[in-house]
Amino acid sequence: MIPTPTVNKTPQLRLSRSQTLFEAAIERISVAYPKDQARKEGIHSWPDPLPTPTFQRPDPLLLFTPAEDGSRHPEAEPSQPYQAIIPMTRNGMLEHRNRERIKPSMQIPLGLIDKPEEQQVDTFLVDLHGTTEARSGGPLLIAGPQHSGKATALQTMLLWLTTCFLPERLRCAVVDPLGELDQFRALPHFRHPNGETLWTNGGSDEDLTRFIRTINADIQQRHDKFSNQHWDKHTLTQLWSQGLTIPQFLLIISNYQSFAERVSTSSELKRLIQTVAEARLQGYYLILTTTETSARYIAPEVMGACSTKIGLALNEQQRHDLFGHASFPTEAIPGRGLIMTVDRRLHQVQLALPAPGQTESLRDQHLRQEIA
Repeated sequence: MIPTPTVNKTPQLRLSRSQTLFEAAIERISVAYPKDQARKEGIHSWPDPLPTPTFQRPDPLLLFTPAEDGSRHPEAEPSQPYQAIIPMTRNGMLEHRNRERIKPSMQIPLGLIDKPEEQQVDTFLVDLHGTTEARSGGPLLIAGPQHSGKATALQTMLLWLTTCFLPERLRCAVVDPLGELDQFRALPHFRHPNGETLWTNGGSDEDLTRFIRTINADIQQRHDKFSNQHWDKHTLTQLWSQGLTIPQFLLIISNYQSFAERVSTSSELKRLIQTVAEARLQGYYLILTTTETSARYIAPEVMGACSTKIGLALNEQQRHDLFGHASFPTEAIPGRGLIMTVDRRLHQVQLALPAPGQTESLRDQHLRQEIA
């Protein structure tokens, strides 16, 4: 058994403006319990903590490595380098896509995950398709109050997918009542072959009903076209390898709670969610975000359809609604949250930003430049 280190007369640590409480705690533990001593006692890994946004560096963790172009990001501070989930620029990823034979995949690098039982910080992959190797799989629900990072997570996922796949390989449909994903709206990935734009703010029942019918018709058309096909988790990959262009279809409903009490369309939207969730093996995928977690806003059948759940800045009751009794609070850090994995374990995660920038407006500007 590893003896518990005793902390005696450790100097009191003062927090600087950029130092969080847990960083100070780690520093204090390191003083009392050096890494050399830890290794002697069987602790061979002492990972760095999850990257933390600070006043000096509000964007420490990015999806792609920023391009080396200081003119585009003049506020960048070389003394505080970025950490990127993907060790290449977005342009490099686009070149890779054009060179390589891409397979269907809904594994999305969304940030970093802390795995204390393995003494490791690792890339956090959300797998909307679901595989035995992934820690998370299936439809995704992201819950948290306004400004907790839900829209940023959606932007990061859309940036990844629209970078990896050409429009004929990826089709996206979005319900975006607050206009938080407008940066992507003009991309061809959001156009249906029938000429419709797969985008609505859900402002009118007519628009939302038309949107729902278009997606239901798409699912039915695929079912009819492959009526004799037995689908499993490998079928889409096999069909692509045979030269059949069958796009992956992603439905995003942002701020789902805003539609929960609209009697005229809430039941239709609920049925659509269940239909898309059940068509996952056929290449249909689902992401929901919500500010509310109670059954009044998220029906049990909708909550149950989302096998992967991320919570951001939730209060105690919301954590219980989402994760049950096993939940625990996280620090009030932008992009810091909890994920319940398929093994029913809770882990802390730090979500990556889609673009660098000292302020939200600068990050939005840089994201639009990347997409253009």
